[in-house]
Amino acid sequence: MVECRHGSMRALAISDTHLGAWTGEDLLSDERFLARLAPELEDIDELIVLGDLFDLLFGSIEDALTAADGLFALIRERMQGRRLVFLAGNHDHHFVVRRAESARMLGAGDDRTGEEDLLRQLLLTRLEGVEVDLRYPTYAVDDVLLTHGHYLDPHARLAGPIGSRMLTRALWAIAAGGSEEPRTEADYESVIGLLTEVLYAIAQVPHGTTAQRRVFDSLNRLGAMAKDAGRPIRAVEHSVARLVGGAGQRVSQTARAAVSPEDFRRALADEHERLQREARGPSVQGFDVARTINPGDPRGNALEAFAKVADNLGWSRHYQKIVFAHTHQPLADVRSRSGSPVRYWNTGSWIYEPELASRDAYIDYLQRGWPGTAILIDTDEPAPVLRELLADLNPLRGGEISGSPAARL
Repeated sequence: MVECRHGSMRALAISDTHLGAWTGEDLLSDERFLARLAPELEDIDELIVLGDLFDLLFGSIEDALTAADGLFALIRERMQGRRLVFLAGNHDHHFVVRRAESARMLGAGDDRTGEEDLLRQLLLTRLEGVEVDLRYPTYAVDDVLLTHGHYLDPHARLAGPIGSRMLTRALWAIAAGGSEEPRTEADYESVIGLLTEVLYAIAQVPHGTTAQRRVFDSLNRLGAMAKDAGRPIRAVEHSVARLVGGAGQRVSQTARAAVSPEDFRRALADEHERLQREARGPSVQGFDVARTINPGDPRGNALEAFAKVADNLGWSRHYQKIVFAHTHQPLADVRSRSGSPVRYWNTGSWIYEPELASRDAYIDYLQRGWPGTAILIDTDEPAPVLRELLADLNPLRGGEISGSPAARL
């Protein structure tokens, strides 16, 4: 049952901050980007963090909590007496798994025990004076449903390249003992949990993230024949996604004019320099096990996959406005190809992770996956609104061509 808040209120939804991740630049660990978010917190009743606040799959718990210091300080300062609503995503899904394990061990009918109390105490300690509300997997503000959106992954994989299809069917066979697509919340949780817990376990052992970097670096070097700029697997996936997305999704001449070949080479060099400076090694977060939808992919692919989830779980029968996250692709008031009246929004992300397999891939990322977005929900207004808080830094909007958004401030 979806828990809902009714009455006149304003809520801001953000997601995919990926604090502590080594795979990209977690912008909200930087006070310059916190300053962009700060004004948005002034006139709201609640801040909804729609998943992947922490990155526990590609970062240690210690790194994630340290990276969250600035954001927690901002929330504590600006939201006294108001509410933070937290929903887990796939990268902080471990909180959900541990909560369920605690409930089973205690024989409890309600799984809000044990680990949820630990997470709640963590947030209450760091956010003194702010009400903390934990929900999963959905939450509603009046007639707007919100969820992270990671349940879309099995459907997206089944519509993708053969490797993705084989992986999904194998996971589904292990999780549920059959080859059918997931249809219930328990089905989706089974498939998601298999991957997230393995990656979580690796990331949390001593030198775990170093091991991840080395494995992905080896995969990248093996793919050098593809002439990718460090992302061979992403290059293949991007090409397939472009074909699936259709001619209408190709890079426009206007976008090409905004990013010349020399501009792309400079962006590539700047990103390489940033990664070396931060000792992070090659940026490889597009590796297929970790990511089903890439930020630069045609947006329709993820939307159709998520619409399938909304239909399977009955959300689309009860809500005609749904906000999701996960894909790092901001969306505003779009519909699926099914003809359903349901309208969708996506919160985007706050992590910089450019696709540099080619100039076109980079432009696609600038067009579809630029970070620094949020969704504002005002129950006195007819529909949610997409807020683009870093749009002026995007090279396609007149921002300078250089490595990361931080370099443009």
